[in-house]
Amino acid sequence: MKKFAFVIIFAFWFSTSQQVAACTISEDLTESVPLNYQGIPNSYRLKMVDLVSNARRWPDVEIQAQIVANAYVGEKNAEELAKSRGQQLKQFLVQLGVKSQYIYVDTHLEESPYPQDNSGFNGYLQLSVGLMPLCKGGCERLCDDPRVTPTTKAIK
Repeated sequence: MKKFAFVIIFAFWFSTSQQVAACTISEDLTESVPLNYQGIPNSYRLKMVDLVSNARRWPDVEIQAQIVANAYVGEKNAEELAKSRGQQLKQFLVQLGVKSQYIYVDTHLEESPYPQDNSGFNGYLQLSVGLMPLCKGGCERLCDDPRVTPTTKAIK
């Protein structure tokens, strides 16, 4: 019994005293558009082209996309506007070569703008696209690939 307790205490100490690095790989873009704006601004489209171009550097993967399209309850026909923004973003990603079956669209109605904080995002954020690799057998191999720039975070 004492040996078992020692093993448990040692395992707990070891797990809490070590930092673990987690590698994540993504390309992300979040921006606002003027309220009631029906389309996707060209400036956002250009940034999406850069996003997809960067993602194409990932070796031997498919690109999957997560779109979050928001509208604010004060915008005209907010629910339809959010859906339209999401579909326009999806159509543009398909034009850029991302396969439709790997694009997921979430739409939301927001009641108020994001507050000013340390995240760097604030105000009305209606458009968000995140690209992630879709790998057969897992994406761990990308973390050490010199062609890929992962985002590494320390986990305690």
